[in-house]
Amino acid sequence: MNDMRKRHMKQIQTYAFAVKEAVLYLDTHPEDKTALAYFDKYRKLLREATRTYEEHYGPITADGTDTSRGWAWVLEPWPWELDAN
Repeated sequence: MNDMRKRHMKQIQTYAFAVKEAVLYLDTHPEDKTALAYFDKYRKLLREATRTYEEHYGPITADGTDTSRGWAWVLEPWPWELDAN
């Protein structure tokens, strides 16, 4: 995996972690407006980063697959295979 692709993936992982942590907190503090704003901010950043990554490198999950080319998801290396190749 090239350096730019690794940086993009690292950014996605960082945003995904922030979103998951916010979800855990919000499960027990659903009225916390600061936490809700934090969640919204990082969810938006995650969506944008994921969209950008998939436009350049292909889908990260099956949900990101463009079916206009058929089931292309299986034609790309699996996400965990990228560093192995």
